[in-house]
Amino acid sequence: MVAGFTLLLKKLADILKWISDLFIAVFVALFDLVKDGFSWLFEQMLEIVIDALEGIDVSGISAAGGWGDLPAEVLNILALLGVAQAVSIIIASIGIRLVLQIIPFVRLGS
Repeated sequence: MVAGFTLLLKKLADILKWISDLFIAVFVALFDLVKDGFSWLFEQMLEIVIDALEGIDVSGISAAGGWGDLPAEVLNILALLGVAQAVSIIIASIGIRLVLQIIPFVRLGS
């Protein structure tokens, strides 16, 4: 009789352990589902950004710009003065400022 009760209690404990394991597994699966949903949403937003960036026409921008039309003497003087380096520094700083405008909470008064 005691063995029967012990067997019954063991089976009841096993069923309760299985239900608790199932409960934990369901919540882990739901957490993974929500996490994957946020990852999917972030990926879709990045695809929209990539499509928007691919749609920008940059064919008018060339590396030479208007420098090729100038005479050789003027180009030599401009190179000695470091105008090319100054222009590249200015363009890089404008690009960095535009990128920083995209990031929230980094606007710093601009």
